[in-house]
Amino acid sequence: MQKGSRRWVAALLVSVMPFAAQAQAELASAPVQRTPDTAAVAASASKAESKADSKAQKQALKAQRQAERKQARQVRNTELKKLQRNGYGPQAAPEQYPENLLNAERKSAPQKATPAVPASSN
Repeated sequence: MQKGSRRWVAALLVSVMPFAAQAQAELASAPVQRTPDTAAVAASASKAESKADSKAQKQALKAQRQAERKQARQVRNTELKKLQRNGYGPQAAPEQYPENLLNAERKSAPQKATPAVPASSN
C-alpha cells in the first residue's frame, strides 16, 4: 500500500476507530459540570472586549476614510471650478474638448513672475 492511497486511508481509519469509540464513551460517561469555569468566563469577557475594541477600530478607520474621500472631493471640485472659470466646458463644444481643456489648464496654471526690465537700459 502506498501512503495516501485509498486503501491506506481506509486501513488507517479502521485502525483508529476503536480508539475514537473508546474516547467518545469516556466523554459520555463523565459527569457534566454545571458550574461555570472562571477561565471560560474570563475568556468570554475578553472576547467581548476585543470585539468592542475591533468595532471601535473599524469605526475609526471608516471615519478616517470618509474624511479622506471628502477632502479629495473638495480638491477635485475646486480644480473643476477653476477650469470652468477659465473656459473649460465639455458640454459647450464636445468636438473641441481636448483643446478647451488644454487652454483652461494653461489659463489656470500659476503665472511665472517675469523679471522687470528697467525702462532705460541703454
